[in-house]
Amino acid sequence: MASSDQKRGLDGLDARLLLELIEQPDATTVALAQRLSVSRNTIQARLQKLSQGTLESFQRRVSPRTMGYDVEAFMNASIRQGYDRETMKTLAEIPEVLEIFATTGDADLRLTVTARSTDDLYRVNRLILDIPDIVRTSTSVVLREFLAYRTKPLLERIVE
Repeated sequence: MASSDQKRGLDGLDARLLLELIEQPDATTVALAQRLSVSRNTIQARLQKLSQGTLESFQRRVSPRTMGYDVEAFMNASIRQGYDRETMKTLAEIPEVLEIFATTGDADLRLTVTARSTDDLYRVNRLILDIPDIVRTSTSVVLREFLAYRTKPLLERIVE
């Protein structure tokens, strides 16, 4: 029977490497190899393996705020059943839609959207509501982020 470590595909060295990259994202492979006491080739091989499924898109590191999008909101959307493929395609064509999740509960979708202002958020909301298969939405504006997306504590568990 496979352990959860084997299922996930990360071992202690992978976790230590990722923790180093969290602390020093611009570290060279040579510096990482020295810090982790392994060869540069080992680091390169691990980074290659991690880039094929573990490491997410570089886009996640680019803040919309640096482009003038100061408002972030979560939007729950209900769609007509059986129309999810067309709806996803249309939603993905709206640049301000950052993420789309299928969810359980009262809504079918959970979107993360961004806008330049609350007036601009209204415009984005109208674009979404104009999609024929969107039945209704409800929007919650992010006032303040108290905890940013993180994986460091989970990686530290693997190292322990």
